[in-house]
Amino acid sequence: MKYTDHLLSSNPFDFTTVSENLFVKSFQEMALHHYNHNSYFKFIWDNKKIHPKDILSEKDLERVPMILVNQFKEHDFKSSENIVLTLGSSGTSGQRSVQHLDQYSLDNVKKLAFKIHDQLGMVDKQKYNYLCFTYDPEVANDLGTAFTDELLTSFTQVNEIYYTFQFDKQIDDFKMNVKEVVETLKRFELSPYPTRILGFPAFLNEIVDEFDLKLNLGDDSWIQTGGGWKSKADEEIPKDEFRIKMSKALGLPKENIRDLFGMVEHGIPYVDCSEGKLRIPNYSRVFIRDPKTLEILPHGEIGLIQFLCSYNSSYPAMSILTTDWGCVHLEGDSTSSLSLEIKGRAGVSKNKGCALKALEVARG
Repeated sequence: MKYTDHLLSSNPFDFTTVSENLFVKSFQEMALHHYNHNSYFKFIWDNKKIHPKDILSEKDLERVPMILVNQFKEHDFKSSENIVLTLGSSGTSGQRSVQHLDQYSLDNVKKLAFKIHDQLGMVDKQKYNYLCFTYDPEVANDLGTAFTDELLTSFTQVNEIYYTFQFDKQIDDFKMNVKEVVETLKRFELSPYPTRILGFPAFLNEIVDEFDLKLNLGDDSWIQTGGGWKSKADEEIPKDEFRIKMSKALGLPKENIRDLFGMVEHGIPYVDCSEGKLRIPNYSRVFIRDPKTLEILPHGEIGLIQFLCSYNSSYPAMSILTTDWGCVHLEGDSTSSLSLEIKGRAGVSKNKGCALKALEVARG
């Protein structure tokens, strides 16, 4: 995949005419692969009377057929039989999404995640202690959140990792020992190594409140949240307020508190910059669609989020229409300043994902 390899070797936030054209070429290249290797992908493109070779410009990307994200909960799509890893959400009642990765796609996921975090100043050669509000990947090795946190811990050297959701054989499920989590944080405060906290923000917020934590983790420590607030939405506080609160309670710089938005079906991480804005890399495109007409809305307007990407040769989720509300902001006069704001979940029913499942078992 010539153009895809070149794209993922480039700076994710370099939005020159050359780099933008590289994404278009990569998208066309990967779409042609899926068109030739996946009958469903070919069907939806043929149905829209468009061929991958028709994708020649940024404007052409707006015409790309979309697959509703719920389709990936109901069908097992593959464009390759050489799958080395299958990741899924922890949804129940038939709402589990999966993503299949062959070796090429898995290598691409790791490469693009590293380059995005590196450009945002989050890759470091020193050792860290990690507190991860997620499932132990040794047990939950097919869950997207467990894979994500395992990947994030690879961006530094590691002294110790503590996963808050431990598997309890007696109840045959995961549970969190809250007091042990607090003791781990206090132990990390005394360590010569800085700390990184990863995972669901609702848990960290509850523990800070319940135990009235006043720690000093130090200027080199970080928090990277992900997974949203889900069933704890009534307790959610604005992102900037959360950053200030955690900075004061845990003793680390506000600019080192970042959020991450990702979907197991999509695979591209949208990561906060130091200003707390989810940056959109040149490895993807994000369109906001009117929920009634599906027309693309201008920057700043809220609608359904459509994600496009080109890194995955084994799974045809190149263009998915989500059930999430959001908007895209243009901070400056170039696409390098594009950021994504998540506004919530559309519809009236809840699709249980990793975060909702975790909230259910947290105090089990």
